[in-house]
Amino acid sequence: MKEKKERLDTSGPAAPLTFSPFAGAFGGVAVPEGDSAGTPALKPEQGVHAFQIARTKKGGYAVSVERRAGGKSVTILRNVSGDTHALLALLKKHCAAGGRASEDTVEIQGEHTEKICSFLRGRGL
Repeated sequence: MKEKKERLDTSGPAAPLTFSPFAGAFGGVAVPEGDSAGTPALKPEQGVHAFQIARTKKGGYAVSVERRAGGKSVTILRNVSGDTHALLALLKKHCAAGGRASEDTVEIQGEHTEKICSFLRGRGL
């Protein structure tokens, strides 16, 4: 028969961890905790986008839903100028859906008209 392995006793008081694999990462220099006064704070993008979306005559976005073969629906955003692939990446992540980009349109799989409009309004586009 096999011998039983001896188990470690874990019932005693817990000792603090003393080994840190990152202790030598800063060359022995103590790193202050919290915000450092000498570095500027990171700011979110403020009005700088690699793409622009032209509004319709009434001031809305050119967003529509198109029905395709097999009962599939696609949300299409038209009048996009600039880097459509950057906008596609943001919308795919926001809508949790696939999509594709062409010259001046972005297509997102499914019906996401409200999500896309609120996303664009939130970004100030």
